Amino acid sequence: MTDEVLKNDEETAEVEEKVREPRPIRQPPGLEMFSANGTDVDQLKQQLFKDGTGRELYYQEVEEENGTITVYGYPRTGVMDLIYSMAYPVIKLVDDRAAIKVKSNRAVTEFFIIIQTRRSGTFIGQHGQTLDALEMLINHTVSRLFPRWVTLCVDVDKYRQKRQAYLEGLIKRVVREVERDHRERPIQGLLPKERKFIHNYFSNHPYLTTESRGKKPKRTLYILPREDIREI
Repeated sequence: MTDEVLKNDEETAEVEEKVREPRPIRQPPGLEMFSANGTDVDQLKQQLFKDGTGRELYYQEVEEENGTITVYGYPRTGVMDLIYSMAYPVIKLVDDRAAIKVKSNRAVTEFFIIIQTRRSGTFIGQHGQTLDALEMLINHTVSRLFPRWVTLCVDVDKYRQKRQAYLEGLIKRVVREVERDHRERPIQGLLPKERKFIHNYFSNHPYLTTESRGKKPKRTLYILPREDIREI
């Protein structure tokens, strides 16, 4: 993949990294905060666990200029309550009859916001664009209160799971087509993070690669044989 064809996707990734940079440390309103500084992250977390009287904590790590690490801990249930209080007014702007649940699953993402509504399509939008916009807005609103970006996912009617399954199935189908005739195939209608997912998916593929071409909003991803393979 050339630098030119990936420029827009790399710019998107740079924006995502910038919003994850450390912020000025301040205690979120109404939420307990514990902190410890040192070099051993595991020991620091054990100390905060004791300071939090055994409660399950949500941790964030900040590397200091002197090379040490400061670990911040917040009661996980308190963080979930804070997310709810900040997300609920945003969701009500789209559907005043909607309800939300906030869940925590560290194995997948830090926090989930599940929207309960009869108007799923309104929240999803074209290819999930509305849902992604809501997720980004809530992410920014919540994360500005913490030292680092708070990872959360906004979902409705299991759209994220369905979209992921669709993309994986689409990739497999396109790969079979390219393997059959060695001709590139376009995949249109992808969001920037979906293009990034597919780029990463093929980053170490032995004989296929990806390119993004065109300008937004019609930027298109292509799956194609690697140049060194095509030259053989």
